Amino acid sequence: MSLFESPLKSFKKLAWKTSIFWLSTSFIVWIFGIGGRDLYALPGLIGLILLFRELILKDNSISIFDYTESSRLLVLGLYSALVLIALTATFLNLYSFRWNIFDVGSYSSVVFNLSHGLNYNSFLQIPATADHFTPSLAIFTPLYQLVPSVHWLTLTKALSYLSVPLIVYFWLKDKTEKNFRFTLSIGFGLWMLLFYKPAVSSRLFEFSPSSLALPFIIYSFILMERKRWILFTVTMLFLLGLKEHMGIVLIGFGLFEIAKKNFKTGVIFFGLGLLIVYAMIFQFMPYFRDYQVFGNTQIAPFQDFYGKSLYLLKLLWPLGFLPVIFWRYGILAAPAIGVNLISGRPGMYSSEFHYDDVSSILLLMACTLILLEKRQYLFKLFQGKRLKGVFIIWLFCIMLLLPPSPAWKLADAIPQEIHLSLRQEIRTIERKWPEHSLAVQSTIGPHFQRNAITIIGQQSSGVCLPPLINGVQAELILLSPDITHYMIDNFDNCIQSLEKNPNYIRLKTFQNLMVYKRRIN
Repeated sequence: MSLFESPLKSFKKLAWKTSIFWLSTSFIVWIFGIGGRDLYALPGLIGLILLFRELILKDNSISIFDYTESSRLLVLGLYSALVLIALTATFLNLYSFRWNIFDVGSYSSVVFNLSHGLNYNSFLQIPATADHFTPSLAIFTPLYQLVPSVHWLTLTKALSYLSVPLIVYFWLKDKTEKNFRFTLSIGFGLWMLLFYKPAVSSRLFEFSPSSLALPFIIYSFILMERKRWILFTVTMLFLLGLKEHMGIVLIGFGLFEIAKKNFKTGVIFFGLGLLIVYAMIFQFMPYFRDYQVFGNTQIAPFQDFYGKSLYLLKLLWPLGFLPVIFWRYGILAAPAIGVNLISGRPGMYSSEFHYDDVSSILLLMACTLILLEKRQYLFKLFQGKRLKGVFIIWLFCIMLLLPPSPAWKLADAIPQEIHLSLRQEIRTIERKWPEHSLAVQSTIGPHFQRNAITIIGQQSSGVCLPPLINGVQAELILLSPDITHYMIDNFDNCIQSLEKNPNYIRLKTFQNLMVYKRRIN
C-alpha cells in the first residue's frame, strides 16, 4: 500500500485515531483563529506527541485512505468552503481600502488606457511598457470598454487560483489512479491557498499579472509533455506577455528537459527563455524610458546572504526539501527562485509579497511529479523509525510556519461603515466631475478609472505638493485620514500644507473624503 493511497482505512484499524482527532482540532482552531494567533499549536502538539507514540514507539506504518463517494464529497465540500473563505478575504481587501495604486490600481490604469488605445500608466505618467511588459492584459480591454472597473482584475485573479486544482486533476488524468489523483489535486490546492506561506502571501497580495499565470504554467507543461507544440507556443506567448520576467518559466522547462536528457528541446527552451528575459528587462523596457535607470531593476546577488538563506529555508522546508533531494524535478523552479535571489530588493526574497507566485506553482508542480513517480521509493524509506521521526519534526515545523488564520483574514477584510461611506463619496465625485484630473491617496486610486489621475506623495519636509498632470496641477486632490496613506508618513503635515496652498480650496460637502479643488484663475 502506498504512502499516499488510502489513509482512512488505516485510521480505522490503528490506535492513533486520537492523534488524528487532536491534529484535526488544531486545524479547526487555526482555520477560525479561535483563542488568538497561536492557540492552535496546543492541540497540534498533543496530536504530534500521540503520533510519535504510534509511529516510533509502536512502529506502526502510515497510509492514506481509499475514498468512498461520500468521503470524496465531504472532502470536496470542506475544500470548497475553505477556498471560499480564502478568496473572499482576498477580494474584500479592495472594498476595505487595503489595496493600493501599487499594484492593482496601476495595472487597472494600464488596462483602462489600453481600452482607449493608449500605452500609458496614468499614475506613473510614463508609457506602460517602461514600467512592466504586460501586453497580455489587453484581453481585458473589451471588458473595460463594457464596464471600466478594477473588479475584472480581482475576479480573474480569484478564478486563476480556483482553477489550479482542476487543471492539476486534468494533468494527472492518465498518470495515476483516481484516488491518488484526487488526493494530489486537493492537496495541491490546499497547499497553494492555505498552508504554503510563499503562495499564500502571493494570493493575499494585490493583483499582479503574474497571478494569472498559474493555470497557464501547468497547462503549458502539459502541452510540452504531450508535444503539442502549436498550442504550447500560443500558451507560452500569452505567459510571456503577462510580465517581463515570465521567460523564467521557459528557462525552467528547458532545464527540466535537459535533466531528462531531452537535450535538443531543453537547450532551445533554455536559450529562448534567457534571450527573452534579457531583451525585455535590459533592452525593450529601457527603450520606453530612454534607457534611464529604473528602481525596480536592482541586481545584487551577494547582498544580504542571511536574508536570502532564510528565504530559501521558507521556500523549501514546507516542501520537505523534496525539490532539492530530487533536483531533476526541482530544477523547474530554479530560474524563478534565482530571479528573487539575485535581486537587491529585500521584498523580493521575503515571501511576504507577490514575488513567489511563479516559483510557488513550479515548486508544487515539482513536488507533485516527485510524489507521482517516487511514491513507492518514499514509502519504503518511511518504514524506518528515523525518517518517521524526521516526518514528525517536519510536521511540527510546518505547524509553526502556518500563515495567519483564513477566518481572521476574512474578518479583517470585511468593509466597515467608514469604507462604505468613502465608496459612496467616490461615486459622487465620479458623477459630478467625470473629466477632472485627480491626485489621490494611494488606497483611493484603485477605485477610479480615468486617464488624468496620479498619486499624491509627501516630500521629506512634510509638504504635499499638488502633482502635475500633463503639465498642469491636478484639479482635485482626494485624501482620507481613516485609511492607509502610503507615501504620506505625516498626514497632518500634509493636510496643513494643502490648507495653506492658495491655489486650492477645501470642499465642505464631503464628510469622509478630504477634497481639495483647484481655484480657477
